[in-house]
Amino acid sequence: MIKMELKDKQAEKYLEEAELSLRAAESIFDLNDEEMYAHVVKNCYDSIEQSISSALAKKDLMIPKEHPAKITEFVNAYNPEIKIKEILFYWLRKRSSSQYVDIKDGKIIVPHEIFEKEDAEKALEDCEKIIDYIKKLIKK
Repeated sequence: MIKMELKDKQAEKYLEEAELSLRAAESIFDLNDEEMYAHVVKNCYDSIEQSISSALAKKDLMIPKEHPAKITEFVNAYNPEIKIKEILFYWLRKRSSSQYVDIKDGKIIVPHEIFEKEDAEKALEDCEKIIDYIKKLIKK
């Protein structure tokens, strides 16, 4: 019984962190600084992962540290609707690009140079969808 109470509390705290990360992303977006849109995406992705970690904790499942494993564990555990899966895997593919300077095809790729306002808006919208979905899911 105590273990489930802790898992429920962990799920609640993960969801709180998800909402705080979303608020941080919204605050960054409100700066209307084109060099900051990658940071909006990064914070939204963090929020998405915190949300799905909440759902995993609620089911007393292991919460993987690796990003792809976390998404896969959630999908396997809950089999969410296709639209939710699409959002999760779309942003998983964008995660590294929002955080790391990379070299591709002989060019340096810099996060703040590749994400635009539209990307940030989509990230915010998708993040809200995921949080809402998780809230409904874990209250069942």
